[in-house]
Amino acid sequence: MSKQKIIDVSLECFAHNGYENTSLTDIASKVGIKKPSLYNHFASKEEIFLEVLKEVAVKESKHFEAFAEKTGNQPIKQRLERVYQFYVGHMANSTEGSFFKRFTFFPPEDFADEIKLVFLQVEEQANDIIRPIFQQGMKEGSLRQLPIEDILSAFYTLIDGLFLEENFYDEDTLAQREQASFKIFWLGVQKPSKEE
Repeated sequence: MSKQKIIDVSLECFAHNGYENTSLTDIASKVGIKKPSLYNHFASKEEIFLEVLKEVAVKESKHFEAFAEKTGNQPIKQRLERVYQFYVGHMANSTEGSFFKRFTFFPPEDFADEIKLVFLQVEEQANDIIRPIFQQGMKEGSLRQLPIEDILSAFYTLIDGLFLEENFYDEDTLAQREQASFKIFWLGVQKPSKEE
């Protein structure tokens, strides 16, 4: 049994059950040890949570770095759509994504500052990938000349709305809404061919 295994199991417990509904007994049971053995590695549930939060920040950073290496020199629309699909898919289908959404939307009061810090850190890493795509699109004339921060805000608001809809729609309906949302977003940011 390792400290890393405790972190991995705790990540799953917190992501699926929340902070308040996860006990040290739950974590120990899923790790396959007795609760007192956890204290060989962590002093409290709070300490475990903060370690998991750091782990999620590192993993999210690696996910974005790996994705950035794959974007290549595709047309702007295709690059933006790939980032959009990656972001939505990753947040919907990974344990880190479930954890991230749960605790950024509903942060436990005791950890609100730490969670906000991680949220802003992850968002800035995403910005480092997305912002240059918008800048290149404006430079080459495929996107309207709009304030970058406004486009980023709209992009994230679109994604955040889909995160909420995951709770209400089946997979097929959600996929249709995801495609429709990007289509309308693209119509708003692209530069029409007749526009100077």
